[in-house]
Amino acid sequence: MSKRKSRWTLLPGQPVTELDKKVLYWEKKGREVPTRNLLKTPEQIEGIRLSGKLNTDVLDEVEKNIHSGMSTLEIDEIVYKYTTEHGGIPAPLNYEGFPKSVCTSINEVVCHGIPKAEDVLQEGDIVNVDCTTILNGYFADASRMFIIGKTTPEKEQLVRVAKECLEIGAEAAKPYCFVGDIGNAISKHARKYHYGIVRDLCGHGVGNAFHEDPEVLHYGNRGTGMLLVPGMVFTIEPMVNMGTWRVFIDEDDPYGWEVISEDEMPSAQWEHTFLMTENGVEILTY
Repeated sequence: MSKRKSRWTLLPGQPVTELDKKVLYWEKKGREVPTRNLLKTPEQIEGIRLSGKLNTDVLDEVEKNIHSGMSTLEIDEIVYKYTTEHGGIPAPLNYEGFPKSVCTSINEVVCHGIPKAEDVLQEGDIVNVDCTTILNGYFADASRMFIIGKTTPEKEQLVRVAKECLEIGAEAAKPYCFVGDIGNAISKHARKYHYGIVRDLCGHGVGNAFHEDPEVLHYGNRGTGMLLVPGMVFTIEPMVNMGTWRVFIDEDDPYGWEVISEDEMPSAQWEHTFLMTENGVEILTY
């Protein structure tokens, strides 16, 4: 029987580092470890950081302008204009057929909502604006929830708890722990409120491409999934449904993108891009 090839390659002619020893320890125990190319170089991290800064500025611009009575198409126009005027590219635009520069998901739309002139924000709506920016070839990804005017206490709580889920997931992300630790912490918090954590979509590695390994599930068991190693860059982006975690694709969406909660109850999501360090995660999209 041939020996399974190691995912973790040692650099030729270089001494074995403490990081190498820790990764190889877990791989020998049969755990999933990253390939070395998932660890970003200092140059790549700086590029992703700059892309993250622009991505944050774009969302700040949306926050300054979002209001009742505006269409989600107007949000898309703000994102496209600000991004391109500052040297960036909106990553969603024409990505696998997605027709716009940003995702705008209102109320029961969980994610991937397509901006439209006919989708006009109303008092009491909650809306997720999900923005990914390419700057000098590097990607950064984040989303925010916005409450339009005054909404119900139930929707306010959902938005707040979704943000807490992101923060709790980030706290659980420790060097040389596992992706499953993140999802376990998030789902435990959501269950306190009888909310559903969407299972069909997940966070992901990011930086040199729009989507990289690992998949970051927002539910699951501690100690499962890929080992988290300093130098990895990934998103945490829990989608929290007021009711069931189950979702469906809107049949009226000609592009096949818009995801809706199965019971059509409201959903909320917050997202950041994180760098894993020796001391925990650093947010690159502040």
